[in-house]
Amino acid sequence: MSERNEATTPVNEKPFQFYIQTIGRGQKRRRSLTQDEARDAMRLILAGKVTQMQLGAFLMLIRVREETAEEAAGFVLAIREKISPPPCSVDIDWGSYAGKRRQLPWFMLALTLLARKGYTVFLHGIVGNEVNRLYTQEIAELLNWPIASSLQDAKQHIEQSGFCYTPVECFAPEIKTLMGYRDELGLRSPIHTLARMMNPFNARLSVHGVFHKGYDDIHQQAATRLGDPMTAAFCGDGGEAEVRADRKTEIKMVENSDNQASSEMWSFFLPKIFFDSDPTEKCIDPSVLMAVWKGQVTHDYGKITTIQTIAMVLMALEHLTLEEATEQATKLWNAR
Repeated sequence: MSERNEATTPVNEKPFQFYIQTIGRGQKRRRSLTQDEARDAMRLILAGKVTQMQLGAFLMLIRVREETAEEAAGFVLAIREKISPPPCSVDIDWGSYAGKRRQLPWFMLALTLLARKGYTVFLHGIVGNEVNRLYTQEIAELLNWPIASSLQDAKQHIEQSGFCYTPVECFAPEIKTLMGYRDELGLRSPIHTLARMMNPFNARLSVHGVFHKGYDDIHQQAATRLGDPMTAAFCGDGGEAEVRADRKTEIKMVENSDNQASSEMWSFFLPKIFFDSDPTEKCIDPSVLMAVWKGQVTHDYGKITTIQTIAMVLMALEHLTLEEATEQATKLWNAR
């Protein structure tokens, strides 16, 4: 009997090898994964049934060509199965997985003011290892945000205070581990897309900041498959969900019907307002943000960015015009 060729090995004998072969074969034979295949592949990863070599190869093969919307949706479905959150009514889901290295995280002031307006906010993120980045948790602590230790704890904080920040390792430790591979591989991976899309509590609006143009399309198209109530994706400052006042920003939207039978996709723009930006200027000193928040100093870029980020949310959730949303956002800022 001749030795069996590896390429004909049944999928159930070496399941993850099949997924590597599918995306990694020669140019004419390789293909992207279906949504179901991507979900199954991520299930295997989360279950620890994949070797380090297999995982690295898989992540980088997808990174080279970028994940498809079907793959992104499949990955998200797998992690959502793993998370199993308690029921909790949330208005705004906001993932923060990049950290800031040029501008301060002004979006944190926007979220704090939106919470004061009465919106419930679930903020989740990671503290990375890069010393030249400012991560969101530090600012959340300075602004006295409740820091949750689990999704159940987050539910209690949201029901009591209306908002909280939860480190990803407290509800999806596998995601932090997988994102940590960047330190060794030197590149981001599909896990960075997945993290922003988790939306554990199925919030009314899930906001995703992306690094590069094109990824906002992936997020938008994946959202039509996931059935979340509403999703906003855009190229934010440094990959965070923060509208850049020094650039025209396109917000890619998806709204799904209650029965998930149909999805509506559209986009709107926030104009460039700040024209005095120096792209080489850097400031990630938290004391500056806190001084602006307390009204001790002025910061034109920070003010405009905060107002525009609030306006973006109000345009999405309340279907306001840009002028109406900006007026409300400015009032929130002035009354802080």
